[in-house]
Amino acid sequence: MSIKPSLKMERETARQVFHAALGVAALALLLLFGREFTTGLLFFIIIGGTFLMNKRLLGEKVPVVQWLEWQFERPDAPLPGWGSACYAAGVLLLLTFLTDANEIAASLVVLGLGDAISTIVGARGRIVLPYNRKKTVEGAAAFFLASLGAWYFVGPAAIPLAAVATVAESLPWLEDNLAIPVACVVFFLVL
Repeated sequence: MSIKPSLKMERETARQVFHAALGVAALALLLLFGREFTTGLLFFIIIGGTFLMNKRLLGEKVPVVQWLEWQFERPDAPLPGWGSACYAAGVLLLLTFLTDANEIAASLVVLGLGDAISTIVGARGRIVLPYNRKKTVEGAAAFFLASLGAWYFVGPAAIPLAAVATVAESLPWLEDNLAIPVACVVFFLVL
């Protein structure tokens, strides 16, 4: 049974609002408690999430996980919890390889807000990217503009950061929840 297009759009929008909320939560934890605490907490969240997803893969019922899966996982995900696992791994990459709190915060703005807004806008876009038929010019523009919120943390460096991350997010062969953090890490390590 297929999902009606309007319901599919509503679910994707809800998923992206959750995506943005997770980014804001990670940013708040970083700013309130610091890098070390946030890294430790995320480590335990990844371990707990892996344990729960393993139970699901073994066929056990985990009601909270099943509800989250239904609400926020894409139907074509390779594994239950794939998107969440990649997102958590991406945030862990930022916390591990970047040491400056402002660079981490800027990257969280790009990952959390830029990516979420690009999907919401891009799903309604009409001009398809020539190298990735699943993404639109409107979504890429929205990603870039939303990512400029990183200016608050890194000033003018937000402009090239947003450009680099926009390209990484639009590539067809990469999971964007990993590609964006990798692009941010490389950007700040090279800068």
